[in-house]
Amino acid sequence: AGFFVYNRTSANVLGTGHVIRSYQAIVSAHTAHLNEDECGAPEKFGGSKILQLETKDGKIRPEQILPLLGSIGFQHHSQPKIISISQVTELGTVYKPEEVKALADFAHAHDMYLHMDGARISNAAVSLGKDFKSFTVDAGVDVLSFGGTKNGLMFGEAVVFLNKKLAVDFEYTRKQGMQL
Repeated sequence: AGFFVYNRTSANVLGTGHVIRSYQAIVSAHTAHLNEDECGAPEKFGGSKILQLETKDGKIRPEQILPLLGSIGFQHHSQPKIISISQVTELGTVYKPEEVKALADFAHAHDMYLHMDGARISNAAVSLGKDFKSFTVDAGVDVLSFGGTKNGLMFGEAVVFLNKKLAVDFEYTRKQGMQL
């Protein structure tokens, strides 16, 4: 299920914020747009903490997330719920389909979701020589922020729930986010 919004920040913030509770957290690379370039919007409007991981190449790996799982069930800590990756990363690296799948499998095994910030997703498809489906749907991505402006549209973005169960009532979240 896809929903149009006006800009990148709203796609990321509303897409992740719709599937997370305020006591839950988003895990991302320290360089990720969601962490660095949204001016605190995920925290302010989504109400969720971002747990940033240091990376050398902008890509996070399942083993980096393992230490964060110790917080699960401990009421004093934010609960990791979403792994958010950028495709292409802000450092220009590209997740291969098997890397996305490994993160999705890890997320799903730990009752988490995988969000992909697809601001430069067309560049990833060209770089990989693959279609979008191979590193989104087939790889287990739950929520995709599709970057319209960086992929040829005059303006606008889309929030695409590849896990359709997560799309329930998103039209209300989008309206409250002033994106209709």
